Amino acid sequence: MKYIQVVICYLFLLFGCDQNKHIRTYRLPKIPKNILESSINIKDDMESRFKWDKPESWIEVEGHSMRLASFQVPYTDGIGDLSITALAKESGSILANVNRWLGQIGVGPVSSKDIDSLTQIRIGQIGQFLFFKLIKSSKSDAAILAAIFELEHKTLFIKLTAETIGIKENEVAFIKFCESVSFVNKYD
Repeated sequence: MKYIQVVICYLFLLFGCDQNKHIRTYRLPKIPKNILESSINIKDDMESRFKWDKPESWIEVEGHSMRLASFQVPYTDGIGDLSITALAKESGSILANVNRWLGQIGVGPVSSKDIDSLTQIRIGQIGQFLFFKLIKSSKSDAAILAAIFELEHKTLFIKLTAETIGIKENEVAFIKFCESVSFVNKYD
């Protein structure tokens, strides 16, 4: 057995080295600590494991990898899309996120002094969250209900996109859903 190990080591040294006998060095950039922290799979972290009480009519569907959960939310004229995502604490400012959502429904950005008029503070199982009702104008225009939970190490986003009628029909259910969000107990 020892003889085989010696032969393998010899073959490795013989064929593994560069025939030009040049030493190669490589320089790799150091990855900043905050990038490493934000790339951790947050689904495995206890703080990122949530539970909630969903309305019976909502249908859980396969989302993409960024989402913790996705639901189809039916309403009179169609189906809305509800997403739940959790990102590292440095996931952009409230203003940046709200302006991105406003852009998604064709509304121009608001200033930092105007954001307060769009913000409602609510209390849920895991604490305070910010609630936004973003509507362009007509019944058929896209609209958004959103909640932002600023937790100790993460920010949880819950967003429902639908036509205005769907937002109006589901507003109460959306708020109750957001209020019901809680952390998974390790004994659940």
